[in-house]
Amino acid sequence: MNSLTVQYALDHEKEGFSFIALCPGMKTDLGGGEMADLTPEEAAKASLDIILKPGQEYNGQMPKVLVKGWGRGEGNNQYDGTNVPW
Repeated sequence: MNSLTVQYALDHEKEGFSFIALCPGMKTDLGGGEMADLTPEEAAKASLDIILKPGQEYNGQMPKVLVKGWGRGEGNNQYDGTNVPW
């Protein structure tokens, strides 16, 4: 998925399309379990903040959502808006 995100981003950038892969960290009945912290409402709002942002800033990237108060904590659950390394 990661390489396809980059490939599609590069192939369609001139047409004005953006391709991103999001890491929302959403806890739901279907998944997330102990690995996620955010409610669906928190994750959806933070995801839309990225998706609806104009321009190509996130094109071809996999950003974590940004949620105030969840900055640079320890472990995997950091909702600081940085890119997931891959």
